[in-house]
Amino acid sequence: MFVLSMFDVTDIQRYIFQSNRLKEIIGASTLVDKALSTFLIEAIKSSVHGAYKVEWESYEHFDFLNNVDLEAELIYTGGGNALVAFRSKEVAKRVTKRLSQLLIENAPSLHFTVVHHTVEGNDFNEDRKKIMTDLQKKKYETPYKNKMGGFSITQLSDVSQLPITCIIDETPYSSESLAKMKMASEKKQPYSLDERFAIPAEFDHLGRNEGESYIGVVHIDGNEFGKRIKSVLSREMNYANAVQKIRILSKEIDRIYKSAFQKVINLLIASEKKGKIGNIKLKKADNEEREYYYLPIRDIVINGDDVTFVCDGRLALFLSYFFLKTINMEKLEGEPISACAGIAIVKAHFPFYRAYQIAEQCCQSAKKKAKSKEYDEVLSWLDFHVVSTGITGDLETTRRKHYQVAEADSNYHLLWRPWLVSDTDRYSGDAHNFQHFIQIYQEFTSGESKWPRNKLKQLELALSKGNLETSLFLSEMESRGLQLPKFLPKLTTNGFTIENQTPYYDVLEMSDFFQILEEV
Repeated sequence: MFVLSMFDVTDIQRYIFQSNRLKEIIGASTLVDKALSTFLIEAIKSSVHGAYKVEWESYEHFDFLNNVDLEAELIYTGGGNALVAFRSKEVAKRVTKRLSQLLIENAPSLHFTVVHHTVEGNDFNEDRKKIMTDLQKKKYETPYKNKMGGFSITQLSDVSQLPITCIIDETPYSSESLAKMKMASEKKQPYSLDERFAIPAEFDHLGRNEGESYIGVVHIDGNEFGKRIKSVLSREMNYANAVQKIRILSKEIDRIYKSAFQKVINLLIASEKKGKIGNIKLKKADNEEREYYYLPIRDIVINGDDVTFVCDGRLALFLSYFFLKTINMEKLEGEPISACAGIAIVKAHFPFYRAYQIAEQCCQSAKKKAKSKEYDEVLSWLDFHVVSTGITGDLETTRRKHYQVAEADSNYHLLWRPWLVSDTDRYSGDAHNFQHFIQIYQEFTSGESKWPRNKLKQLELALSKGNLETSLFLSEMESRGLQLPKFLPKLTTNGFTIENQTPYYDVLEMSDFFQILEEV
């Protein structure tokens, strides 16, 4: 018998995204990653008196069962949790106590939940299911941890609502904010860069325009990876085999998503010409030692199949599409994989945590489509939302309120999204294939069929008023030689299908936030 312990970092999204300072967000992401990849390992090394193994990525075999000298072995970390085998509960509790101390010292306000189970070591899948169930129960039952306030004479941070403990360059910081800022420089880049470029640590370096600018917050999540893990483990009762499988799968999925992000970086570098990517002017670094440009993208989280990055708002949709295309070309254990993306296009100073929530809700909308019974396989989908003013309520409520038009006895739906990302012949004619979005965009904005920008905006307004207004506007445009791009999958009348939906509004709404890059 031995003890199986599951450590889980809690409230990760709020901890990372609550600030509007990019450096602080980067530092918070780094601290979350270090909580289990660094501080837990440090706690094991300092609290376990006998032998231990913690470099789980360096080996596949689980030696704990056969090597009685091992007091602890880290089975895996990922997705904000870690599974560890301990020889006794006493050792497990010593490590837990030390981890708590390390987080208080290095990552103020970052919390974790832990459960310890004494197991026989006969069925890894059953033991893991039980400990995961108990973990969720404990998280649910644990009361919310109120932040320690200050005295009446202390000033509170606008970001964390904690007492300000220092002021640097006239900017006040709480202990939590300061810890995040200091950690920003330690974030590892899981990709390589040409020496002519750097990754921004400030929103102002993302290539924004003078005046009112937009950024894109992108959240990508793999489809059914957890289900695939469960399927693999359900066939493996043996601890040694099961641990080996979960380690191999975890490392492979991490490699796939980091490789996909590297290809996004490569695409941006290949697209740069004379300090510009398309019509986006890159920010030049103020550095006397060497000359380089900031790429208009910043990774925040790349953890297994969980990816979040921020970029210039005009690149967010295309880069998300390219990322999903790259994922589609990969396989896991010989089987195809897919993912979904949610994109929030917001003004540069929009509350970042709210922007992330919108991106996450868009991703959930895409996942809902991916799991629908319309398709006999789970595919890659993307959804997006443009926030030009404040948004109240959730995404679904906002869309019901602002993207449906009542006219006579009919409701007209302005949204065609989510869009399918697939290059296979089987789905090339699918009405939601993103290739149709690209085709409509190109006909609207280039070639002999190009529409003036002001007419595109007028068409967007006409569609938002319903079928009658759109019909009158299109008749006027036809008299001037302007035609709606053909939508090949479905017949449309005045821009709407027989189901009273339109694929054109999506394109028109994104017309200022979409740039096509030549794929490499």
